[in-house]
Amino acid sequence: MKVTGVETLHCDAGWRNYHFVKLSTDEGIVGWSEFDEGFGSPGVGTVIERLAARVVGQPVGAHERLYAELYGATRPAAGGVVGEALGAIENALLDAKAKALGVPCYELLGGKVRDRIPVYWSHCATWRINHPNYYAPAITDLDGVKAIGREVSEKGFRALKTNLFRYENGKPGPWRPGFSQPFYPELNVDKRLLGDLRDRRRLHPADLDAGVLRDLGRGNPGLSRLFGDRRGDGLLDRLDHRRRRRSGLRRGLVGRGLANLGAGLSGTFVVTGSPTKTEMAAAAGGRSQLS
Repeated sequence: MKVTGVETLHCDAGWRNYHFVKLSTDEGIVGWSEFDEGFGSPGVGTVIERLAARVVGQPVGAHERLYAELYGATRPAAGGVVGEALGAIENALLDAKAKALGVPCYELLGGKVRDRIPVYWSHCATWRINHPNYYAPAITDLDGVKAIGREVSEKGFRALKTNLFRYENGKPGPWRPGFSQPFYPELNVDKRLLGDLRDRRRLHPADLDAGVLRDLGRGNPGLSRLFGDRRGDGLLDRLDHRRRRRSGLRRGLVGRGLANLGAGLSGTFVVTGSPTKTEMAAAAGGRSQLS
């Protein structure tokens, strides 16, 4: 069975488009795959179309060799958009091969792992806030956020995932600095956002019988570190603890600064609690000073 054509198809899905690869064969079997170029990956479809000629006429079952050949042909720009295009072509080949063999695709990939999988409500509240024309009812205030939380429980979801929001004049708005909304390239955590988190935790609906997952919006390592294990457990407690330590920390910094000043004048170095660094410095001929 050989490939006779590779096409890209696109459909309107509201505020973004869905994109597909249709791979035709000489036996009438069609392989399908999905890709995305409307959310940070412009040009994937163009790459697929440019590579299609290298796939047409090739045996469908040779998908591993075809992938290696396509990778070699695109090596100067491997990864990124090109990698997504190669993946879309390979997935369509796998779909066609599985249909020819009469088995699900997972049989070509080592077999399925489970029969059931728990799901969560993705972008919960997010899309009703950001795209109310497509996802109703629109959320315009905190009461709307609490209402969708109750809806999650009523519909039987065990968890939801949501983004972080800022409240300006009582209205929620997106806070996704990794996507330039707002444009905050710095790594520091927005203090007003932390204030909102501290205030809103008291308003968690008591009848929300579901876990809450937080999408931190990418691009803010400071906030990611504060959330730690992504569940946010103890975040605000740690922030409160940091405030209590602030005065003691300032005194410690003054003492350490004086020690460093003395070290600079005496030619010694200061190590604050790292045996490894102490050994490295000593091996280089330095002299240790406690601080």
